[in-house]
Amino acid sequence: MATTLLITRHGTSEHNLDTRVFMGRSPRSRLVEEGRAQARRLAARLARESRPDRIVCSSLPRTAETAEIIAAALGAPPVVAEDGLWELDKGEWEGAMPRPLPAAILADIRRDPFGFRYGNGESYRDVVRRLGPVVDRHIGAHPGETLLFVLHGDVIRAMLHHLLRFPEAHIERFATDPCTLTEFRGEPEAWVLHRFNDGCHLAGP
Repeated sequence: MATTLLITRHGTSEHNLDTRVFMGRSPRSRLVEEGRAQARRLAARLARESRPDRIVCSSLPRTAETAEIIAAALGAPPVVAEDGLWELDKGEWEGAMPRPLPAAILADIRRDPFGFRYGNGESYRDVVRRLGPVVDRHIGAHPGETLLFVLHGDVIRAMLHHLLRFPEAHIERFATDPCTLTEFRGEPEAWVLHRFNDGCHLAGP
């Protein structure tokens, strides 16, 4: 029996609204009202189309809050928060490195987008290595179920690479908008992508 993996990004948070600098993990960042509304709209869609048996989320506040809003709306499926699913660590850049990045840094990222370490923090390669065992553990423990992963933008890209093994140079070629829906069905080593970054439910009142 096929397993279904649903993946979403947390709702819009305080630090998503500050685009002047790189925020990275931002452990103090909470959802704004728009983000809470996005989570409720996603929950309503899941209730109609693909109700998850359980929810796995990053333990950072903005992802945990998104997961709890969804769970409450769906009749409280179990929620498991994992430190291993935290956002990519941007090290000394967090809250300090202005946007846009200097040309020299952009050139370094383009040369090796998968291996570049942001602010002496993590690279995408590092994130894939730490999230892979977490994702595989939950998939292995619940075959045939529907699992919802509530993650961060960079972590979603890392999970896509873990599941699909596309070329490393393409890691940043995926949009990851708040509370959109990505869906895989299948089993390890044979995942099929059915929808990606689908936000049609977010147009509601």
